[in-house]
Amino acid sequence: MKLQDIFTKAYSEISVDKIVYGRDASELEGSCQAVVWPTHKEQVQHMLKFASKDMHFTIRGAGSNTLGAAVPSQSIVVDMSRMNKILEWGSDFVVVESGLVLGELLTSLEKKRLVFPIKPLELPLCTIGGMIAMNTYGLDTYYGRMENWVEELEVIDGEGNRVKVSGAQLKDFLGAEGITGIILSAKLKLLTEPRQKTVSIFKFNTITSLMDKAIILDKSPNVLAIEYLDDFCSHYLSLGQSLHLLVEYGNDAGVIKDPEEIAKIDELKEKLQHVLINKKYTQKEDPKISIQQHAKFLHWCQKNGVPCFGHMKLGIFHPNFREGSPLQREMHMLVMGLQGEIAGQYGIGRKRKRSVSLDRKVRLQTLKTKYDPKKILNRGILID
Repeated sequence: MKLQDIFTKAYSEISVDKIVYGRDASELEGSCQAVVWPTHKEQVQHMLKFASKDMHFTIRGAGSNTLGAAVPSQSIVVDMSRMNKILEWGSDFVVVESGLVLGELLTSLEKKRLVFPIKPLELPLCTIGGMIAMNTYGLDTYYGRMENWVEELEVIDGEGNRVKVSGAQLKDFLGAEGITGIILSAKLKLLTEPRQKTVSIFKFNTITSLMDKAIILDKSPNVLAIEYLDDFCSHYLSLGQSLHLLVEYGNDAGVIKDPEEIAKIDELKEKLQHVLINKKYTQKEDPKISIQQHAKFLHWCQKNGVPCFGHMKLGIFHPNFREGSPLQREMHMLVMGLQGEIAGQYGIGRKRKRSVSLDRKVRLQTLKTKYDPKKILNRGILID
């Protein structure tokens, strides 16, 4: 069976389509052989069940990934964006197709006065399937990753088997970046209202004094999040040329209690990345470092004039670099020397395969053999 027979008008080998789908939001460029746009699960199942050995498929949501996770490698791009329906509503859950854009889901939830709390900066663009594949965090990191909010998945594996996945098996697909199967739909947990919080802002002149306070705050069960802003980021946000901690509490311990004032502080977190890009700091990293090594890392950023903000309770920081800066590679070496992780939040894609630990590579290879023995899904992503 040919793909043209399965997808009819939703199949393209037109040159302009192959050029457009040969890249994602990263600067990487791959080779796209054709593009298909599934509209129902049977098409995806037939495609994989009857695929010949020389066929390879790259799964794509919104194409907003900056690590090359949707860049094809002599492969057919499967654009899931037309599978974008809300399938079922419950009082505390919703079932959606993987191509649904998060922004559209949030609009529907608002009408029903329900909340899905994982809201990354790219929410107007990112799809639910892409968020699951990357196991995304939202701006409010205390809600955790997508894995905390996915109850069930419907997936088609590399041999064309359609399976419902729940419980411990979800980990075989969450954060696997599409190498184990194509996500068709997801059952997501919902809240009836967002978690209430209060906020305090602390100002410091030195990293040493800031770390002393952060260590104390980290031990408090009432602290939801500790957001770090260096003097560069603080200045760009008009907070003054000082170091700051934005501390979010799950009770009334914070100084700022007015919801409108708290909303303005949340807007600062959303604004910061856009400000840094406008300042030509286009390369954002996401190392994860133990709290014992935070001071060394932050001193390095300060010494080298690298704007940095981060989520101190998670140990994830975001140093920002200008295009082509040699400091980016130096930072990688520093993180490895501090026994940290290069990729703490944003995934691996094509760009950071070298940073995958040996233990994780072994686990990924085992999952690949289990779910995609023909190795036809997302070639070159995460592992070779």
